[in-house]
Amino acid sequence: MTADDVKGDAGTPFEDALEKTGNGLYNILLLATCSLILLAIGVDMFGFSLVITAACDLELTVMEKGIITSVPFVGILFVSYLWGYISDTRGRRLTLVVCMQAGFVLSCLCSVTPNWLVLAFIKFLAVCFSCAANSATYTLVGESCIQRVRSKYMLLMTCLILLSPAVAGVLTYPTLKLQFEADLWFGVTFRPWRLLTIVLALPSGLGAIAIYFFHESPKFLANRGRTDEALEVLRSMYAINHRNSKDEFGVKSLKLSEDMAKQQTTLLKAMFEQSAPLFRAPYLWRTLQLFYIVFVVYITNNSFLVWLPHILNLIRLSLETGSAAGNICALISPEEQSPDVCIGTIEENVMVTLIASQSVFSFFNFVISYLPNRRKAVLITILCLSSLGGVCLNLMPEPISSVFFFVLFTCTCLGMGILASYFVDLYPTSYRGMVACLSIMVGRTSTFIGINLVGKLIFRHCQVTFYLWSLLVLIAASSKGFSSVLFVIVVEVIIVPA
Repeated sequence: MTADDVKGDAGTPFEDALEKTGNGLYNILLLATCSLILLAIGVDMFGFSLVITAACDLELTVMEKGIITSVPFVGILFVSYLWGYISDTRGRRLTLVVCMQAGFVLSCLCSVTPNWLVLAFIKFLAVCFSCAANSATYTLVGESCIQRVRSKYMLLMTCLILLSPAVAGVLTYPTLKLQFEADLWFGVTFRPWRLLTIVLALPSGLGAIAIYFFHESPKFLANRGRTDEALEVLRSMYAINHRNSKDEFGVKSLKLSEDMAKQQTTLLKAMFEQSAPLFRAPYLWRTLQLFYIVFVVYITNNSFLVWLPHILNLIRLSLETGSAAGNICALISPEEQSPDVCIGTIEENVMVTLIASQSVFSFFNFVISYLPNRRKAVLITILCLSSLGGVCLNLMPEPISSVFFFVLFTCTCLGMGILASYFVDLYPTSYRGMVACLSIMVGRTSTFIGINLVGKLIFRHCQVTFYLWSLLVLIAASSKGFSSVLFVIVVEVIIVPA
């Protein structure tokens, strides 16, 4: 391109140039890779609760299980803000490459830890890296795909997140059925649950390899002033999608609508400047509203789903004795079964329930991906169904229907993809990585609180717990009050001491 060509070319708006790349093989493979990474994070995070359920030689109490299971979510709180800054300033792809490699190695190290404290610490470090993928994947896909398929792809990616507990179950069942013991040289006995930690980390290793073969987000490059690199990425995407030469792309320069000026400043100041606009007009109310819904969605789904294998094991043991009958709350009460019991494996019926329920949720999330123009109505419906499930659970006279409504109660996970698409669509490029990471911090904070609350409450105040939680979800459906704080205060001050 000559100097006269540049002078006469006013530049093509970035979105128009991106639209010209189309939707083809590159986008599909990028979607598949980022979905694999999200699946890997979900398998590793949820699978950790299966590991703890089977690690009888650690001799964990219910309280200790709650602590060690929730510790990884503390790691997310510590570093999500930092990863949001790195994603917005150093790149989405770079963030994924670094975090997936480190997360895989550290997760594998968990298999040789001598006690639960060291296990919790190593898992904490692993999650400090892997959690970056939660926002960077959505942002990378959202900024590399045309507007027509953007929201749909966000929801499709969530399908694999919802499927991750089922995949974790598929990997867990045959692994824990193995029977072996091997004494290692540093005093650790290697058992099936330790092998399971490595098996559950394998998808992360595959994701770390696959992401190498893709470009950085062209929107990020252009927004950082690296327009030549952005243009080259767009040309490459066009050539792959259309099976044509890069020269046929036709776009000679890019024109951006957003200010690309970036000043050098300290890390803390830069992080503040990156996030402060989210809590000012015109984004303040939108941010608070979305973060509140995120809080409710995560505290409801993740908190109870983590305890599901342990609860189903207790139900099975109660039914085997033949001395108990009733719904979930009746069967897991301390009078019927000690909450600290450990059987060292995950039974087949527990795995079937887990795999079936999460596969159904993943299918429904796939259906929801075809309703991008009805996101608000779908999200409200999901929250209302969850609230209904929590109420009906207490009213059932027998365990099967009670378990069904327990699973329905956790259906708030279907709203995760919708919320992710909002964070991409409603915020400018400069803030998407940060707002997505902050939303993850909100979600994981609620999960950390929720896991420990469920561990304290569900075995002693089961019915009250489900009624209060159902009310919390129902209020979220209106997306108005901020009842979560009141909810936690009521539980900690009134119910727990009782």
